[in-house]
Amino acid sequence: MRCPGQDKQFWKPEDIYYVECPKCRAKVEFWKDDVYRRCKKCGHRFRNPKLDLGCAEWCPYASLCLGQNMEKMKSDKEK
Repeated sequence: MRCPGQDKQFWKPEDIYYVECPKCRAKVEFWKDDVYRRCKKCGHRFRNPKLDLGCAEWCPYASLCLGQNMEKMKSDKEK
């Protein structure tokens, strides 16, 4: 079981949204915790402009919860 901050069953509809690809202008679906996504139309990979890591920003167990390196995710968010 995941903590409530990262468990998708507690997410709201606005936590999933579309962003325009900066290369071809196609719509790309992002989930609030996606750091990057690849455009299905042109293949361009780009950063999530609305990245929200929630409690994973400060929780000492975030890497275990998300299964990813939190320091890398935080540095990617700041770029």
